[in-house]
Amino acid sequence: MEEVLGFCALVLTMLMSLAIVAWFCWSIVASIVKMRQRHRKRRYRALLRENKRLKRLLADAAKEHRFRKIHRTEVIRRKSNRIRRSVA
Repeated sequence: MEEVLGFCALVLTMLMSLAIVAWFCWSIVASIVKMRQRHRKRRYRALLRENKRLKRLLADAAKEHRFRKIHRTEVIRRKSNRIRRSVA
C-alpha cells in the first residue's frame, strides 16, 4: 500500500512540475506575442501619422499651385490690358 501511495505521489509531483513548466513556457510565448503586436501597432500608428502629414503637405502644395496659377493668369491679363491701352 505504501508503494502505491509513493508511486501516486511521485506521479502527481511529476505532473505538477510538468504543468508548471508548461505554464511558464506559455506565459513567455504569450508575452512575446503581445510585445510583437504592440510593436506592430506602434509602427502602424507611426505610418498613419506619416501618411496624414504627407497628405497635408500635398494638399498645401496643391493650394499653392492653384494660387500661383491664378496669380500668373491675372498678371498676364494685366500686362495684356496695359499693352492694349498703350497701343490705343
